[in-house]
Amino acid sequence: MTARVDPTQAAEHATLIRRYGMAAQDIADASGISVTLVRRLLRPPADRPTRISRTTADAILGIPIPTRNSSHASGGRGLTNSMHAAAILTTLAGAGWPATYLAGRLGISTQTIAAIRDQRRRRIRIPLDQSIRALYPRLAATSPAAAGIPSRDAARAIAFNQRRRTSGCRY
Repeated sequence: MTARVDPTQAAEHATLIRRYGMAAQDIADASGISVTLVRRLLRPPADRPTRISRTTADAILGIPIPTRNSSHASGGRGLTNSMHAAAILTTLAGAGWPATYLAGRLGISTQTIAAIRDQRRRRIRIPLDQSIRALYPRLAATSPAAAGIPSRDAARAIAFNQRRRTSGCRY
C-alpha cells in the first residue's frame, strides 16, 4: 500500500460536497486537514496536486454528503459568488419589491441589498445566498400589493430599477 495516491477521487468528492453547500473551510474542519489543501483539491484537474497522502484522501472521502437535516444543509461559513443573488434581487426590484422589504425578510440592511444587487459585493456568505434563493420563489408567486406594500413604494422600486438599468449607473 503506497503512502501517496491519485487525488482525483478525493477532489471529486470535495467538489460534490461543496455543491451541497459546504465551503472549503467547512470541508477542512470536517476532515481535519488544512483549508489550503482543500482549496488546492477544489481547483481544476490540471492545477491540483499530482499526488496526495492516503490519509488526506481518506479524510476527504470520509465526509458524508450533506442532507437536508445536516448542519451544513443550510450553508456553511464560507463565501460564494454573488452573481445569482444579484440577478434575483434585480428581478425582485423590477417586480416592485422595495429593498427595505427584502432587507427585513432577509435580516440584513438595505445597504447590503443594494451592494449585492449592484454587484459591489462579488462574494457573499453561503447562508445569505441560500436565503435569497429561497425567498425568490415565495415572492415571485405573489405581488407586492398582496404582501401589504403600498403601491407608491412598489412603483418607486420599479422606477428606480429601470433608471438604474437604462443609465448603467450603480447607485
